[in-house]
Amino acid sequence: MKFQCKAADISFLESAPIKLSYSIRISSDAKTVYDALINPNTWPHWFPGMTSATALLEEEECLSRIVTLNYFIQFREEFLITQPNQKVAYRVSAVSIPYADELVEEFSIQQMEKEVEVKYRIGLRVHSSLSMLSGLVERIGARSYQAALNNLKTFIEK
Repeated sequence: MKFQCKAADISFLESAPIKLSYSIRISSDAKTVYDALINPNTWPHWFPGMTSATALLEEEECLSRIVTLNYFIQFREEFLITQPNQKVAYRVSAVSIPYADELVEEFSIQQMEKEVEVKYRIGLRVHSSLSMLSGLVERIGARSYQAALNNLKTFIEK
């Protein structure tokens, strides 16, 4: 992919210029939610605009995948954390178009009495060529990320 991203780690969620955070309660159990998050085949069913997600080989303990949005924008994502039934986090390592210089996403899963609380955090530094449009990129991204979490709830509860 043409646009390489910086190798951000999980701490980037605290220092990112754009920080987004959402939470939702899902009538399910933590294992079902975790399984939906870790399985690339489920993502096109609930993440807006995602047309495919393909798992790649695990290399040197680095699980990664390629996701495609709107049939032409590709992201290579490298998982930072995969704690079964608790947490999934990944960073974007490359993009086919200028979008982000750094991007980290984290889903935290907490089993409650009869439901699961999912917290979704995003840390983003807009690609330098788009820095003057960072407010617009943030608003568009915020809408998409919030919709993803709502769609995840619908997908799991159906």
